[in-house]
Amino acid sequence: MATSKAYLAAPETAITFDAAGTDVAHTLTSLATLTGRQSAQHDFTDSARAFMYRWRAKCQFTTTPVVGETVDWYYKSALTASTVLDNDDGTGDVALSSVNKLKNLHYIGSIIVDEAADVEFVASGTIAIYERFIHIVCYNATADALSATSTDMAFTLTPISIQGQAT
Repeated sequence: MATSKAYLAAPETAITFDAAGTDVAHTLTSLATLTGRQSAQHDFTDSARAFMYRWRAKCQFTTTPVVGETVDWYYKSALTASTVLDNDDGTGDVALSSVNKLKNLHYIGSIIVDEAADVEFVASGTIAIYERFIHIVCYNATADALSATSTDMAFTLTPISIQGQAT
């Protein structure tokens, strides 16, 4: 009897959430301490797609950050483009109306400040996303504002596709 093996397919095109709106607008420039911002909505469409993603987030600060503080990342989902959203902050690239709006979102991960220096901080991981409509939400839990340079902050999702082969 033949068996099958599953392999990772060739990397697919990443979806970038950034101030330039490369794929989805997410304006994080000068995001103040203890505030958050959600991206515009991304529609994965209703066609077949991967559900596993590699995520990678980057940021810089306006001043030297404090070791151990975090910039936290979440995703907000919706049943349709405009109904049953995980919070009521709307569907645009907008400021989070309250830290409490994070409570019903899906936690992705955090960039943890690992040195008191003016450098780019990066974190990455994997996540499963089953919903069609999502927003990426960033919460700056540090004592420092994010950089005023738009290219210093971005979040990317790269689909991880599985390819089955008979052996």
